[in-house]
Amino acid sequence: MQTQPDVPAFLAALTGPGAADLFADPFLFADASGARPIARADFLAGLPRRAEMFAAAGYGRAQLTAVDQQRLDEHYLLVRTDWTLPSTTGGDPADLSSSYLMYEDGAALRVVAYLNHKTVPVQ
Repeated sequence: MQTQPDVPAFLAALTGPGAADLFADPFLFADASGARPIARADFLAGLPRRAEMFAAAGYGRAQLTAVDQQRLDEHYLLVRTDWTLPSTTGGDPADLSSSYLMYEDGAALRVVAYLNHKTVPVQ
């Protein structure tokens, strides 16, 4: 019987110090501008800039609000997530949505594709 991985804990670890090990290298990144392969080091190097842009736009750290996971087969898991960015200026929070295609080899779970469905426009 296939055990279900602890997806919320995995998602929380994506922003931690060991995040590099949680992404395939390269992996597929997709958003409204299209899809492209990206080296995990390049993606992870850009995360601090993304957090800075959100902070400059008046938002705090993203909080996971919903997880829906679907086992596709013995190796692949599709996970759709919703996140909220709380306002640091007293305004309304912002909502984000993304999906992850994850590969599980029995020992580790890794993101092989990451899709942003809804993001926050920042200047």
